[in-house]
Amino acid sequence: MRPPASRIVGLLLSALLLLAVACSDDDGDRGDTATSATTEPSIPPDDPQLEPLLITAADLPGSYAAVEDVGDTVTTFCAGEDATAGLQASGRAIVGFNRTTPGASVIHVVFRFREGDGPRFVQQAGEVLDRCSAVPDLRGLAFRYEPVTAPLEATLIGTDQHVARFGISVGSESFTEQIAVFRHGEMAQLIAVLGVDLPRADLDALATAAFGAATARSAG
Repeated sequence: MRPPASRIVGLLLSALLLLAVACSDDDGDRGDTATSATTEPSIPPDDPQLEPLLITAADLPGSYAAVEDVGDTVTTFCAGEDATAGLQASGRAIVGFNRTTPGASVIHVVFRFREGDGPRFVQQAGEVLDRCSAVPDLRGLAFRYEPVTAPLEATLIGTDQHVARFGISVGSESFTEQIAVFRHGEMAQLIAVLGVDLPRADLDALATAAFGAATARSAG
């Protein structure tokens, strides 16, 4: 018997929270090819000055509630692939939301990277998403990634640099997600939207609202 949607959302949000970034304290190797096997990430301190850049429940269509304890996370889009390998951040802010009716979740992370690491983070995120397409993470969850639609891509045009992907679960096509990674200067952000049994049009509408709100705050 298939678990209820509310349980699926809870489980997949836990997996989605693995996308939130933890940055390495290593000042050494900054090579392009590094993984969680060679870089031990540590979570940068929470920075209240970054919190105004985070989206709120009011930015999302429908009714959403904040998720507690979303901070203990690492960036592994799939097993052995860390988008922040070799990078450092001096602070971060993070928030997560679950829709009050089951079926949708959102997570948003903002980082202040050291000089030069903002661009590298966006670049590495795109490379890792490409490598991780259809490859399981440590929990066995895998997404097949493809480009987002043109209207959704357009919400990111005003940023200095961005990548975005639409993901479909390899195990069940009812699980889908939209991921955007972007930056203004060294302030880099990851925002991800997860749907369970959510029509693509509804997922796109949620992602459009979330991405748009995040980029508007960042640009301001």
